[in-house]
Amino acid sequence: MKAGAIRLALIAAVLAVAWWLRDGFGDVQGALDTAGWSGVALMAVTHILPLILCGLAWGSLQDEMPSRVFMMGRWIKDGVGELAGFLPLSGEMAAIRMMTRHGFRFADASAIVVVDVTSEAIAQFFFSLLGVGMWLWLYPQAEVTRWALIALAISVPGLAAFVALQRSAVVRFLETLPSKIMPHAWDAPDADAGVHAAIHALYSDRRRIARSVGWHILAWAAGAIEAWVALRLLGHPMGIAEVLALESIIYAIRSVAFVIPGAIGLQEGGYMLVGAALGLPTELALAVSLLKRGRELMMGLPALLAWHFVEGAAKAKAPPAETPKV
Repeated sequence: MKAGAIRLALIAAVLAVAWWLRDGFGDVQGALDTAGWSGVALMAVTHILPLILCGLAWGSLQDEMPSRVFMMGRWIKDGVGELAGFLPLSGEMAAIRMMTRHGFRFADASAIVVVDVTSEAIAQFFFSLLGVGMWLWLYPQAEVTRWALIALAISVPGLAAFVALQRSAVVRFLETLPSKIMPHAWDAPDADAGVHAAIHALYSDRRRIARSVGWHILAWAAGAIEAWVALRLLGHPMGIAEVLALESIIYAIRSVAFVIPGAIGLQEGGYMLVGAALGLPTELALAVSLLKRGRELMMGLPALLAWHFVEGAAKAKAPPAETPKV
């Protein structure tokens, strides 16, 4: 009971800080005046498809649990990551914890989450590359195309370094560091049973990695439907090709600024900048982003509460600790 109250208090604190950092999530009410909460609810429904595809990508990296578990887990992971984005790796840590609650070893859960994040980043690169190609075809003289190409060029060495770092001895050093600092309180995992070995095992199965990247590419493309729906709700419908180009360029710009928690301010600026090249009025471009913030709030709050109940249910199922004999 006490642990549950602490988790609820933590959720309330996360929401309060997120609200403060995002200035009340921006002028969401202004966008709602046009689209209404029913419009945000419709966007939430369309967002279910990308969540399912991301869950399939995550679940394809293992064989122990059915994919539906990872579909639900992806919803919770995104909710925690979006509303608690000011806490580094909050969504990823929630994902690892959920997997360990389902019987995965910490090393295996950590490796699967890290590789899933990597495959999603690789998929985003290919999705953005497709978008740049569409921009070159639709708007060859647009200045934003040059910025998108620069962003993609910057992201390539970053992606390569991220993958190389995972497979390097740095991971092994980090997972054994606690045992070197506190040898009496922390045991170092065996070399063939730690996170480093689990990551190597995952990357050795190239078909599995390719399947995960493929699911994520479909998820990025499906995510563009949300912007398409938002624009129709705001009375400014655009063709699916233009929306795909819009979304892919924005994500290309976001990819080089991943250190900004929750892309605070960056998403709004991206929509206004890229939307202008498409002839989208500034207020409408900002409204699309704010509607997405509203959808994050609508889906994120139940996700945080669901995580609270998942944690409580897992604790209730855990076997009671044995009372030491006197």
